[in-house]
Amino acid sequence: MRASRYNLVLCLAAAAAVSGCVGLDTQTASGPCLSDSSECVGQRTAMVRSMSADPSRAWIAQSADRGTAASGVRLFAYQNVRDKLSCPELTSAVSDLDAAKRLLAEGPAAGQTMARHNDIKAMTNDVRAALAASKIRRCGPGT
Repeated sequence: MRASRYNLVLCLAAAAAVSGCVGLDTQTASGPCLSDSSECVGQRTAMVRSMSADPSRAWIAQSADRGTAASGVRLFAYQNVRDKLSCPELTSAVSDLDAAKRLLAEGPAAGQTMARHNDIKAMTNDVRAALAASKIRRCGPGT
């Protein structure tokens, strides 16, 4: 069931990719838009694309606030660049998702439904596990 919801979210994000957000700014003053409206999904999709296309991956070194963690944009960006991440970037990514899990434990962010919150929590666990496995496979178990 979780995998089908995850795939549905991926499909919705891809379908809404026509939004006009550009640049690497991954949040507004109040965080990314969290509703399921086509505009918000498009905004988040554009953020993911921008983050994924950033060759410096500077966003990995930036800590995420609660709204950013709740949006899931970093999850999708990590999925998109997972095979390109260096060992230090994988270490940062796993730590980032540990921090996101703590933020998500506070409950849904403003503007987020409980269903979406639960989906993001589940995806955070899944992506964190995938990154940790990649880190062990590519960098060794002691890293």
